[in-house]
Amino acid sequence: MTPDEEECMLGSEGLPLTVEALRAQEVNAILGPKFGQEHPSTDLVVDLHSTTTNMGTTIIVPESDVAMAHAAAYVLHECGGEMGEVRILMHSIPKREHRPNLSSAARHGFTIEVGPVPQGVLRHDAVEKTQKALNKLFEFLQKSNEDQEGIMAELAKIYPNGRVPCYRSALAKIPGQMSGKIAWPTDDENPNFPKWMVHKSLQDRDFSKIKKGDPLFLDLGGNIITYDGSHGEEVHLIFVNEGGYYYQSSGTGIGVAVASEYDLTTARLPPRKD
Repeated sequence: MTPDEEECMLGSEGLPLTVEALRAQEVNAILGPKFGQEHPSTDLVVDLHSTTTNMGTTIIVPESDVAMAHAAAYVLHECGGEMGEVRILMHSIPKREHRPNLSSAARHGFTIEVGPVPQGVLRHDAVEKTQKALNKLFEFLQKSNEDQEGIMAELAKIYPNGRVPCYRSALAKIPGQMSGKIAWPTDDENPNFPKWMVHKSLQDRDFSKIKKGDPLFLDLGGNIITYDGSHGEEVHLIFVNEGGYYYQSSGTGIGVAVASEYDLTTARLPPRKD
């Protein structure tokens, strides 16, 4: 190993990088670079993602990316969405340089999140749902390349008022996070295991509403901890009890979203009220 290679395997504090961090550097070298030039070498990255939570098929795109907003609207309709099992989640971080996810390495990013899928398990139904959404994305891109006016006319018929139903991420409360999360404390002796359990009324009910005062967690003594309204009087919970968030370094918590809609022409969400 050369000195340069050894240096690349160390973080800013001189400690060895994790496998994930090393892989991120490799992906950035292949698809990017994310920083250092106005436009990356890759036009589009589609992140095929699974979650242990009951998120169904969730299409995740950034606000203001018109091309991806059009694609998401098409996939939502073609996969039987309209706020059903297929949903669009739009986050308000338009600048890809500020987003810490895989798809930010390219000029455009499109994430297909499917769950529930237990960690380390292959599920036929989840693979089918992922494949269907991916195929419809490619179908949209093909139509867009061949007849831009035609596909826009098709979208205008699907969404005659020019608004696409979606969920928007709540504002992040912690620096470095893409969206808002409700954190819960970790075990005193194990920082990678929650001290509280997610209340049973919320389990497997991603995108369900929760109001201030509703049950949220249960401590080991059987005491209920209620939602304190930290992200609004009434919100939708997402990634409920996600296995990947059990680790403190991954940001232990439950995602928070608000029902909304975006403008099909501008890919903009309405002004925030929170």
